[in-house]
This record gives sequence, C-alpha cells and structure tokens, in this order.
Amino acid sequence: MMASPEVFVGIDVSKDRLDVHVRPLGSGFCVGNDAAGHAALIARLRPLRSKRVVLEASGGYERALWLALSEAGLVAAVVNPRQVREFARASGRLAKTDRLDAAVIAHFAETFSPAAIRNPDPVADRLGEHVLYRRSLCEQIVALDNQLRRLESAALRERAAARLAGLRAEVKEVEQAMRAIVAADRAKQALFDCLVAIKGVGPVLAWTLIANLRELGSLTRHQAAALIGVAPFNRDSGNQRGYRAIAGGRTQVRNVLYLAILSAVRHNPQIKTFYRRLRGNGKPAKVALVACMRKLAVILNAMVRDHRAAMTSA
Repeated sequence: MMASPEVFVGIDVSKDRLDVHVRPLGSGFCVGNDAAGHAALIARLRPLRSKRVVLEASGGYERALWLALSEAGLVAAVVNPRQVREFARASGRLAKTDRLDAAVIAHFAETFSPAAIRNPDPVADRLGEHVLYRRSLCEQIVALDNQLRRLESAALRERAAARLAGLRAEVKEVEQAMRAIVAADRAKQALFDCLVAIKGVGPVLAWTLIANLRELGSLTRHQAAALIGVAPFNRDSGNQRGYRAIAGGRTQVRNVLYLAILSAVRHNPQIKTFYRRLRGNGKPAKVALVACMRKLAVILNAMVRDHRAAMTSA
C-alpha cells in the first residue's frame, strides 16, 4: 500500500480574505478572514492531516486565524513575510498575487521547517497591543515636539503644547494599564520582577520582552542575539574581509534594548566594565554599545531560563 504524501499548507492573509494553497496536491481555495471563514478552512484542512501549516505575519490580521487553528488542533507557524519574499525571488517567482503568494508559502513550508507556535498566550497578546499603542504615542510625541520647536505662531504653539500634554498623559495611562495586566497574572508578574532586577532593564523593556520575545529563556546565546538582531554577520569573499554588521531580528525589541543599554553602561557594573574595556581597546562607541546589547541579551536569556527552571521545580 502506497503511503499518503506529506501535505503542506500555505495561507496568504489579508484583512478580509485568506488565500490557501495545498502542496503537493496543487489545490487552492479562498475563504473570508472571519469566524465563518476560519471554520470553513478548518473543516477543509482537518481531513488532509497536513504536516505543516504556515502563514505570514500580516500586521495582526493573522492573529484570529492562528488562534482558531490552534484551538482546532492545527498548530501553525507564523513566518516573517520578508523570508517568504526572498525565497520566492530565489525560486525565480517574481510575480506577486495573493493566490501566487499562498503557493509560495506552501512551497516554503515544504522546503523549510519553521517552528510552530504551540501555546496561545492571551496575557502576552494583550500586553503586546498596549506596547504597540504606547510606541505609537511616543512616536507622535517626538514628531510633535520637533514641530513645536519650529513653530513661531503663539496660537499654534499653544495648540501643540496642549496636544503634547495630552499625549504624555495618555502614555502614563497606558503604562498604568500595562502594570495592571502584568500584576493580574502571577507568572507574568514573577517574570517581570526577574527582568527588572537587572540594572538597566526598566519596565518598558520588560513589557516589550514579555510581549514580543516570548522565546526568551528557551534560546541559545547565539539564537537570542540573532533573534533580537544584535549578532554581527560576516561579509567575506575570497581574500576580502568585509565589515561585520548586524542585520535582521526584531527591530522594535532591538530599539528598546538600545535605549536600555544607554542606561546599563552607566549603572550596571558588569555592562559598564565590559563597555569600558571595549572602548579602551579602540572600539567605536556604537560598536561597543551593540556588543553590550548582545551581552545583555545573553544575560537576560540566561536569567529567564534559570527563573523558569526554578518556577518549574518549586
């Protein structure tokens, strides 16, 4: 009896629609990106016993689908759209439509083995929304503050100052809500306390890590650095040795970590000593700061790993 072929499913997610491709069957179909569409999709996927379901991150539009698949026992991997696009170019597929994208994602799922997300975390999801909203408010504050410095009209300056005060008050309200979200969950509060115990790690970085770096504590030191985007990549060819530079990773986590390291090089004895040694060896300030970010990422990963091990054994 011939064994059934392994089935791989690629899903292109948009605001209102899901384009689905099943490989190697070559079949494709489309459903709505709503509860009814999710139910129809799950009903069609269940009999296939797919080996891997992959969907692209799509600005949050994939979230409800992923939860529906997880609750139905169809664990899916959510991948970076850039990875899939680069894979499509490498495969010679330059055309781009939702249907073609779904086929590319299915081929990507068959070729690689992206890690599936297995444990929904509604607390981290809710916290992540607040982190994103707070970041948007802070960006507005920076833009408005820069504009205020150039305004000459007294009336406009008064308007801008009032808006700034309102935005800053709203940031404080959102931060208060984030504290309440963490405090309501004993495990999250324990993790938060573990993170902020490290000098240089403030509440904003701790909230960001809890929400957007959930793998922390289960990574190797190299994986932690690469996932945040502070691992230098070689650019060598033949006898030429290129300049090492960081690339990729989770930009928003890296941005918050950069701000934290500016404090850590002054107040964290371990990071401060490391930074001074690098600067004393002639390293440029930014190179030394990135190295300190990488070191702090490794420390955080180890701290969370030990914290979880202690919680499990308790």
